[in-house]
Amino acid sequence: MHFVVALLLVTSVHLATGAAAWTQVGLLADDHELIGAAILRHRGAWTFESIFAPEVPPDSVRALYRPFIELGFWLEQPWFGAQAFGYHVVNSMLHCATALLWFQVLRRLSGSVALALAAAVAFVGWPGHSEATHWIAARTSPQSGFFLTGALLVLDVAMAHNGRSRAALLWLAAAAAVLAIGSKESAVLVLPLAAVLAWHRARTGGHVLARALAALRAVAPMLLACFLWLAWRAHVLGTWGSGRNYGWKLQRITTEVCGDWAAVLVAPVHSSYVSPAWTAALWLLHGSLLLAASWAWRAASIRSVLGLGVVLVLLGYVAGIGLEPLDLGTLQNVRYTYEASLGLAALFGLGIAMLPLRARGAALAVLVLAHAIVLDGNRRSWLRAARVYEHLEHEIGQVASTTQQPIRVVDAPGVYEGAFALLNGFTEFKFMQAFAPPGANLRGAVSSTQEWEAVLRELAAAAAARQPLVNTYTVGWNDGALVPLELDASWPREVWPGTTICYARVARTRPFVGSLVPVHVLVQTRAGCELQVQARCGDRSLPGSAARVAAGNEAQAIVLSLRLPEDIEVGRDIEFECIVRGGEVEARYGLGRTTAVLR
Repeated sequence: MHFVVALLLVTSVHLATGAAAWTQVGLLADDHELIGAAILRHRGAWTFESIFAPEVPPDSVRALYRPFIELGFWLEQPWFGAQAFGYHVVNSMLHCATALLWFQVLRRLSGSVALALAAAVAFVGWPGHSEATHWIAARTSPQSGFFLTGALLVLDVAMAHNGRSRAALLWLAAAAAVLAIGSKESAVLVLPLAAVLAWHRARTGGHVLARALAALRAVAPMLLACFLWLAWRAHVLGTWGSGRNYGWKLQRITTEVCGDWAAVLVAPVHSSYVSPAWTAALWLLHGSLLLAASWAWRAASIRSVLGLGVVLVLLGYVAGIGLEPLDLGTLQNVRYTYEASLGLAALFGLGIAMLPLRARGAALAVLVLAHAIVLDGNRRSWLRAARVYEHLEHEIGQVASTTQQPIRVVDAPGVYEGAFALLNGFTEFKFMQAFAPPGANLRGAVSSTQEWEAVLRELAAAAAARQPLVNTYTVGWNDGALVPLELDASWPREVWPGTTICYARVARTRPFVGSLVPVHVLVQTRAGCELQVQARCGDRSLPGSAARVAAGNEAQAIVLSLRLPEDIEVGRDIEFECIVRGGEVEARYGLGRTTAVLR
C-alpha cells in the first residue's frame, strides 16, 4: 500500500510540470543525432554492432561511450519514428521509476515511510530537473539514475540474504551498475555509494577491520564488473578518459565555479523566467531542512540515510565542478546535478522526518509547491526554444520549396537561454533534409551560434571579394523567423597602417530586452589595439564590453557584448558602433541597427 501511495504521488508531481514536454518540446539538438543514428541502423546504413563498437577518430575531442542509451533509442525508434512524444514518455517513466527505487532504498535503510516518501517526492519534482525532464537527449541522467538506484536497492536486498541467493543478487547489482555506467560515465559514483551502504549493512560485532572486509566482499562483484566494463570501454575508445574537451578537468575548478555549483545545488533558479525572490526562498527552505536533517546523527536508526545523502551530495558536487562550465543564470548543463539531487532529496526527507509529526505534511506540501512553481519557470526556456526551432524549421522548408535553391542560414540558436536548439548545424540540417516536406529541395547549410567564428570569416571573405550573398538568412531571436542577411560590403577597413577590421557585425536579430547582444569582430593588427562596442537608442548611450587584442600576423576573431537595459524602449532602433583604440588614436565604425523586443 505504501508503494502505491508513493507511485501516485510521484507520478502526479512529475506530470504537473514534466508532461508539457511530451507535446510541446520536439526534437532538439542531440535528439536528431541519437534518433537519426537509430534510423540509419534500422535501414542498414549503419550496423547494429556500431552501438557497442563505434568508430572513434584518433585523438578525438569527444570520447563518450554510452551504448545502452543508443540501444534504447534503437529499440524505440520503430515504435516512435521521428516524433518526440514517445521518447519523452519513456524519459518520464525512467525519471519516476528512479524516484520510486530511491523510495525503496531509503525506506529499507531508515524504516521510515514518511522519510522515504518525502525524499521521493522532493526528488521527482526538483526544480533543477528542467533539462533532464524536457530534453530527450538528457535521458543519460534518468536512465543512469534508474540503474544506479536499482543497483543500490538490489545490493541492499542481497545483504539480507545468505548463500546462493545472496551471490546471485550481488551479481545482479553488479550488472545494474554496469548498465548505469554504460548510460552515463558519472554513474561510476555507484561504487562509493555501494561501499557506504555495504558498510552500514555489514554486521560483525563492531570490529572495524572485520566490518570493512565484509563490506568489501559484498561490493567485490560490482567492483570487478565495473572494472571489466571500464577496461572494455578503454579498449573501444582508446582512452580511459572522455576526450580532450569532455570529462572532468582539474583546470576548470575555480572559486567562481565552486560557488556556482553550490548555488545551483541549493537554489536552481532560471534568471529570465523566475523571480529572484525565489532564490532567497529556496535557500531559506532548503537550508532549514538541511539543518533539521543534521540532527539525525543522534538517531542510529536513520543515521545511515544521513551518511548516504551527504556522501552522494559531496561526490556529485566534486564531479560537477570539474565538468563543463555551468551557466548559473540560465541553468545550462544543470542536468549534471541529477545524481547530487538524489542525495539532497534524501536529506530533505530526513529533515522533514525530524519535524514534529503534525508539521511533516505541511512541510512536504510547502516543499512540493515551491519546487513546482520554480520548475515551471525553469522549464520555459525549453518550451520557448522548441517553438523557435519549430518556426525556424518550417521557414527553412518553405524557402527551400519556393526558391528550389540552396539555402544558407546563420545565427540559428545553439544555446537558447540555457536550452539546446541547434548545436551542430551539419547534423541537424541532415536530419531536416531526411524529413523535409514534399517539394522542399533542401540543400545548403545551417550554422548555429556556436559556430560564429567560422561564419564571421566566411562573411569577411565574401565582403573582401565583393561577392553578394544569395538566399542567405539570419534568424530572429524572438521567434525563429528567417530574416534576409545583408552583407556589409564596406569591409574590410584599414583603421591605421598595420591594423585592419576585416569584418564586424551585430550577431543578434530582434534580441530580447534585458538580454546580452553579441558583436563579432575580425581584426588583424600588428601592434595590438583595443576594441569596444557601444550603442545608442535615441538620446541614450549604451556602453558595452571592451577587449584588448594582442599583436599578431593572423586575423583574430573577437566577441564583444552589450547588455540591453530592462527599461529600454521596445520597438525603437538601436544603433551599434565599434570603437577601435590604439595609443591616442581612436576610430569609430557603424555596425547597423537592431530592435529590441519583449521576452
